[in-house]
Amino acid sequence: MYLKKVLFFTPIFLFLYGINSYNMHLSLFENPFGQIASEAWVKESPIQFFIGYVLNLILNNTILTYWLVVVLGFIFLLFSIIKFDQKVFVNMQIMKILYFSPFFIILFYWMGKPDTFTIGSLFLLISFSSSPLTSCLAIFIMIFSHPQISLVYLILIKYLKIFKLKIEHYILFLLGYITYFIYYSQLGEFDNRYDVISSEIERAIDTIFTNTLAGLISLFMWLWVPIFLSGLVKDKKFIISFLFIFFISFFTLDHTRIFLILSIPVIIYLVSKNKFIETFSNIYDKKIMYFLGLFQLHKRGDGRIVDGRNFSESENFQILINSFLELVSNFL
Repeated sequence: MYLKKVLFFTPIFLFLYGINSYNMHLSLFENPFGQIASEAWVKESPIQFFIGYVLNLILNNTILTYWLVVVLGFIFLLFSIIKFDQKVFVNMQIMKILYFSPFFIILFYWMGKPDTFTIGSLFLLISFSSSPLTSCLAIFIMIFSHPQISLVYLILIKYLKIFKLKIEHYILFLLGYITYFIYYSQLGEFDNRYDVISSEIERAIDTIFTNTLAGLISLFMWLWVPIFLSGLVKDKKFIISFLFIFFISFFTLDHTRIFLILSIPVIIYLVSKNKFIETFSNIYDKKIMYFLGLFQLHKRGDGRIVDGRNFSESENFQILINSFLELVSNFL
């Protein structure tokens, strides 16, 4: 059932929104502790480079290694979501809920970022929270894919009671961060995420106050409808969690992307409420409504609203348009 829907909608999404190749710092697949000339802050999220380093020892081709790591990230995310549905939300598909959020536009548009590992590790942790070994794996992947977001996840898991945190989970998080900071201490000096944001704080403020309404809509996109109609917009925990992650995303340049990643525990909380599910099902259970999910937008740095592939920048599209205009001109 999952594969059927994935195989149907993936080509459509790829056509409409295209793909990118972020984090293509190929030298880090040869040495995760190495130096790079730009975007040095990507070394704060080294999970892809560690995986790629091992793969590249076999492949000896950094470009092939890069794309294989990207594919592995999507496989890991899909596996984690399937296990989440099987173990937590029986007979319910969280992917269908996420489809009506900016989830897929973020994954495709920002392809190459560690988002698949970050989100996948959260679903894996929730699904196997009773297994110390799998919990350890999920927590370490989570921290090494994005240490700051991992801390937010921990807070939201506790506050929203996504699952009961045990003493071993706190110990694993502590060990995970200790290991991470040992890694971090070996990197030398570089401009980290804090340095980048603090040096561009005016740009971050400009981002949030440009196209503000479209930016707010982009945060949950089509999920806003059942959120309001179910009355959960007045839910205390939802409001506090929303304001918390919105405040964090306020100071980021990838505004919708960061909010979406941070909001996964909030979406899980919403789906645990019968009122939300009933409202969602009444609106989106009709197959025709799936077309709505294809209409997505998100806000980038400087407040730029992006809604998919920019066809005007495509060389083939320009050739097609020029040929059409020439044909029209000859006809007239």
